[in-house]
Amino acid sequence: MKTPDKLGTAHLDLNGVRMTTAVSGPNSAVAAATELVFEQVGDVVSARYRGGTIVDGYLIGHLTDASLHFRYVQADRAGRLDAGVSDGMFERLADGRLRLVENFQWITRPESGTNIFEEIK
Repeated sequence: MKTPDKLGTAHLDLNGVRMTTAVSGPNSAVAAATELVFEQVGDVVSARYRGGTIVDGYLIGHLTDASLHFRYVQADRAGRLDAGVSDGMFERLADGRLRLVENFQWITRPESGTNIFEEIK
């Protein structure tokens, strides 16, 4: 299997990109049923996400080259309201889809971890 390509300085247009969770870290709240839908204005990127245990979530951040630094807030089915901060790197898969590898740190919990999201075509 070919290793994903790191994206360079080429401009990413994330408007309308849909992703789902490919790998969920042990301290994560996202799951395979969680879908993210992105919007972008210049270097400001946002996404709404839902599914699995997440009733509603929102992230907003800055995109620099293929790196995304963002904050997120979410509400889950258990009634929790949580927030955190993440750094992610976009890669291009062999089939052309985008992959986002996210390293997160909860602000409302002591845990951290890594999630991997892949574009839905």
